[in-house]
Amino acid sequence: MSENRDNSYSAEGQRRVFASQYSRSRGISAYRKRRRMSLATRIVVALFLLLIVGGAAVLFGRQFFYYLPFGYRPPTQGEAAAKPDDEEPIPTVQPAQVSVLCAGDVVAHGSVVDSGRKEGTEAYNFVHLFAPLRGEVESFDVRTLSQETALAGKNYGFGSFDRLNAPQDLGRAEIADGFNVIMRATDHTLDLGRDALHNELSWWHQEQSSIPVLGVAEPDPEANPGIPDYVSDVYLYEKDGFKVALLNHSWGIAEDDYSVVAALYEDKVSSDVSRARELGADVIVAFPHWGAENSTELSEEETNFARLYSDLGVDVVVGTNPRVLQQVEVLENGEGHKTLCFYSLGCLTSSLQGDNLLGGLAEFSLVRDDKGVCSVADATLKPVVTHRATGDAYSTYLLREYSDELAQSSWEPGQTREYYNERCAEILGDGYDRDACELRIEV
Repeated sequence: MSENRDNSYSAEGQRRVFASQYSRSRGISAYRKRRRMSLATRIVVALFLLLIVGGAAVLFGRQFFYYLPFGYRPPTQGEAAAKPDDEEPIPTVQPAQVSVLCAGDVVAHGSVVDSGRKEGTEAYNFVHLFAPLRGEVESFDVRTLSQETALAGKNYGFGSFDRLNAPQDLGRAEIADGFNVIMRATDHTLDLGRDALHNELSWWHQEQSSIPVLGVAEPDPEANPGIPDYVSDVYLYEKDGFKVALLNHSWGIAEDDYSVVAALYEDKVSSDVSRARELGADVIVAFPHWGAENSTELSEEETNFARLYSDLGVDVVVGTNPRVLQQVEVLENGEGHKTLCFYSLGCLTSSLQGDNLLGGLAEFSLVRDDKGVCSVADATLKPVVTHRATGDAYSTYLLREYSDELAQSSWEPGQTREYYNERCAEILGDGYDRDACELRIEV
């Protein structure tokens, strides 16, 4: 009886144990299954949320993450500037470059005019005046000079010191030797009257119509239609979509003549700069005719107007009128914009003496990069010397090419290259390179 009870108990106990274990096993299995389902659900939900966030980022940009507490924060200006080199902005503008060469005043009276006369005739030829510079000049896109002397025709006489007029053959020589832009606003523009200016502009228009003559307007537009008015409007030189505005202003213009010659006064300068920007100019170069003659020192007028050009954001200033070489300076306005200023390039040719025979060529590049940023590069001043001699030996040379033999054959044999190098160092400062005969300027 006891044995049966034990056997029965054992069988029942085993059944109960088995049932208990089975129940526990099923519970564990169910628990594990629930856990697996919960994990899978969480993964699906997480992937779904990531898809939503990613889609929002695509639709609205990275700014979307700014509003997430754990997400992206837009970089500060300093952080953006410090981005790695491999994150360069995508180019948006076609790069372009315009090379510019500027020469000083052409003061053609006395021996300059005599040098071009063909003996026994009334004909003139002045190609010899600038021929030694031709190789230098022709390599640039824009090649300017200041036409101090009128080209009004023979009825006004030639060679006078107080009423500057030269044969139109002088203009032909300037073009033949490579110059392609004429600055005509000077204090001598109307020495011979408005009719003389009318005659000169008629000649330029009829014979050299592709050459812009800046800073002046036709006094009688009805009688001479079709001539560009570069007093009320601005000249733009364009290359590869890169626009360079060239402005020409002069001191010494009577108010009655403001419509004929572009005068150097504050409102006019400001108006022309604004007009250049309206026309889409990327860079502005100004050519003021200013300052005191025969002085290497800057006048108050020069420094005041140089500051005005700088404040207005003009990129380069190229001065004439003093008839001697003056210093070069880089100005900076309140916004950090830099203006390269050649205060005076002296004379390209003249019949004067001493420092009047020492001039300069301003050479520089105007550059637009692939982000649309414009700058001035490779700026140099190269001195030139007017070699006063007889006939077609009368010429202008780069100082670096002015040999002692040439100096000995001139009317000023003591003014050698070394003499002029000394004057350049005194005027241009310590940066002047005597060996290269040039001043390089960092802008």
